[in-house]
Amino acid sequence: MNAQQIVAPKSITKAVPTQAVYRRRRMAVGLVLALALGGTIAGFAATGQAQASNQVANVTFEYITVHSGDTLWSLAGTFAQGQDQRDWIAAIVELNALDDTALQPGQQLALPKH
Repeated sequence: MNAQQIVAPKSITKAVPTQAVYRRRRMAVGLVLALALGGTIAGFAATGQAQASNQVANVTFEYITVHSGDTLWSLAGTFAQGQDQRDWIAAIVELNALDDTALQPGQQLALPKH
C-alpha cells in the first residue's frame, strides 16, 4: 500500500450538551408529566361526577315541617322504618346540613323516600 492512500482516522469528538440544553430537556419532561397528571386528575374527576350524578338522580325526598316538641329521635321513631335510628339521624343531619340536633318549629327537613 502506498502511504499516501492510507488516511488516518479523524479524532472523534463528542458534542457535550450545554446547561441550556439540559434545562430545556427538563422543562419539556416536566411539561409532559404535568399534562399527563392533569389528564389523569380530569379523568378521575369526570368519573366521580358521573357516579355522583347517577346516585343523586335515583333519590327522591319527602319534606316535613318540624312541630313544637319534635326531636330527631321522635322523628326517627316515626320515619326510620327498620333502620338503626342513630344511622337515620346521622343521615338526616348530613342531608340537611344541620349544625346541631336541635330543631325549630316550622323548620323544613328533607327525608329520603324509600
